Amino acid sequence: MSASWLLPGILLGSLLSLLLSLLLSTVLAWCAAQRRYRRREGNARAAALLQALPAAVIGTDRHGVVRYLNARAASLGGLPSGQGVGASVAQLLPLFHDGAPIDMACQVRDCVTQQALLDVSRGAVLLRQSDGARVDVQYSCAPLAHGDGAVLLLHDVSARRHAEQQLEFIAHHDGLTGLPNRLHFQIRCEHAIAYARRHRSLLAVLFVDIDRFKPINDSLGHDVGDAVLAQFAQRVQQCVRKVDTVARQGGDEFIILLTELHAAQDAERVAGKIIAAIAAPFVVKEYSLSVAASVGIALYPDDDDDVPALIEKADLAMYAAKRRAPGTLLRYAPRMQVQSCSRAILETALRHALERNEFMLHYQPRINLQTRTMTGVKALLRWKHPEQGLMMPLDFLPVLEESTLILPVGAWVLATAVEQARCWLQEGHCLTVSVSLSARQFYQRDIARNVGAALAAAGVPGHCIELDIAAGILIDRNYNCEQILQQFRQLGMTICISDFGTGEASLKLLRRFPADAVRIEKCFVDELGRDSEDGASMARAIVAMARTLGLRTIASGVENAAQLALLSDMGCDEAFGYLLGRAMTPADIAPLPGNAISAGAN
Repeated sequence: MSASWLLPGILLGSLLSLLLSLLLSTVLAWCAAQRRYRRREGNARAAALLQALPAAVIGTDRHGVVRYLNARAASLGGLPSGQGVGASVAQLLPLFHDGAPIDMACQVRDCVTQQALLDVSRGAVLLRQSDGARVDVQYSCAPLAHGDGAVLLLHDVSARRHAEQQLEFIAHHDGLTGLPNRLHFQIRCEHAIAYARRHRSLLAVLFVDIDRFKPINDSLGHDVGDAVLAQFAQRVQQCVRKVDTVARQGGDEFIILLTELHAAQDAERVAGKIIAAIAAPFVVKEYSLSVAASVGIALYPDDDDDVPALIEKADLAMYAAKRRAPGTLLRYAPRMQVQSCSRAILETALRHALERNEFMLHYQPRINLQTRTMTGVKALLRWKHPEQGLMMPLDFLPVLEESTLILPVGAWVLATAVEQARCWLQEGHCLTVSVSLSARQFYQRDIARNVGAALAAAGVPGHCIELDIAAGILIDRNYNCEQILQQFRQLGMTICISDFGTGEASLKLLRRFPADAVRIEKCFVDELGRDSEDGASMARAIVAMARTLGLRTIASGVENAAQLALLSDMGCDEAFGYLLGRAMTPADIAPLPGNAISAGAN
């Protein structure tokens, strides 16, 4: 049998095998190409992701030699893109932690050997090689599998650290002046006391308060007040050394820490420099403002060794200085503690007195020296204490004027005096009631409106009330005193300037301000009839000036006939005092109006 017919079959089988082999090779090659493509695509995607990361990524071998870094890592290190591969990571990243240099190559080796994550979140700083800039960073180092190397991730946290520093600064400093606040001051003071205790040295705490600051805020606004505080802080800082601390306690109060002193006099000299520096006018906008400062001093270890106690005692000394006179300094003394306790008790009692209606007004007759008839009365505050009986103003008025209680009590005095004037008018007696205004009352922004409202509520004409205003109030250039007095005059009220001749008041003051009368103070009246001519000369000068300007003169505190005769001879218009009539209740005053008063009639 011939085998020729088998040849085509064999050829066909061989061809099919060849085709299958070629197809399989093609499929395998295609699959391999796909795998390479996907690998390349995956690598490209991974590279793109690494480049897009907000962190600096650096890959190293186990010895810390850089094998890869993304663009952010090059930028962070100050290198051009593409450079850095092959360099030691220690050269690429000169890092410091809490001020100490870090060997990053050593850290990489430790990380790979221990197969442990290293994470540093705070206190790390990168010193960039290109420009020497300091960059706050947070970094971590993670080992690769099989000990092939490590990956470092670094984050630039400079903005966050700056924000944290700002928040910390705000928490420990005053926003207006930039000075340390009370909390920061106490921390510094504790450290300073610990140092002074070790070295047996002396330090001082100064408590500084701006005198007459509240009226500036009330009359000129808080913008002007803030500018004064900022200037005040600058002047105080110029009076101390860099090692000292000036802090703002709050409001218009400042505290100062003076360290490494040799003697208590050193603190007093600094306090004197501060008072002198504050004496120059504060220029704010169009205003030239006169400001004074009262300073209290407490020493470590003489006065106390506790921070809060030192601050408290310096505060007590400051208040004692303020009571003595504005713009003075005092060192703490133990008696101030007792005075402070008494003052606090008295202030609380005064607050209760207002709530319980324990205040009352007495009225002292004022006499025309030519006709010897009563023309008016002086309203005088009394306190009917439930335990101590009737208390005179000298016993409580200084504390009242230092506190904000003077405002509600002063408003009560004015309203009560106006109401009493209305009662006398209804009885047919037209008496002028003289009411004293304190500095705090006068500097109130709406004082004229408030007084006008009291007159309107009682239906009393303005000429029935005379306002007694101390000359020391009017000489303060920080306030538009002339405008306030004009507003009082528009209400029909009369103005009497008191304390004239005892301070800085002068003839120029009398000519500048609208007034109706000048009061001759008791200290000058007391000198009348004595051998000394100083008091008599002063009284004559005041009468002569007042007459030249068309003003009435009113003498206070007349106690004997010799004083009364001399005042009459000088041409003094009116007087009041114990000789002419004691301070009385309204019921005792009632029979007197219109009657002639003889010397000594009580």
